[in-house]
Amino acid sequence: MNRKAEILLVDDDPDILDSLRIILEANGHGVRTAANGREARKALSERMPDLLILDIMMNSDTEGFDLAFELRDNPDYKQLPIILLTSFLDKVRAEGPGPFEFILGQQWPAHWLFEKPVDAERLLAKIDAILREA
Repeated sequence: MNRKAEILLVDDDPDILDSLRIILEANGHGVRTAANGREARKALSERMPDLLILDIMMNSDTEGFDLAFELRDNPDYKQLPIILLTSFLDKVRAEGPGPFEFILGQQWPAHWLFEKPVDAERLLAKIDAILREA
């Protein structure tokens, strides 16, 4: 049986926070939530989760992306698995890559990316795979 995780879920959309929290808790995971990068930093400083699920676009188009880079470069969080959630790719498709070249040209700060709306079964399967590796 797979180990259940404590997950920090960060998204500025309360509907996404609520729906994903319900799905994750129904599958036995503990969930804490944050609505932005500032709240996420506070939650991370209080207690390290097993996994971070992080929206890319919150107060800015790159707030979550910036936080993921910050965590990746911090030795205290280097081993924290991060799943990025995004509608970012839709925005790039709609607006073109020009405004986002500085992001698209970089190595992304997380190994996993899920586009919204999130396929719950795929997300749960990925979480289980990550926990098996931990």
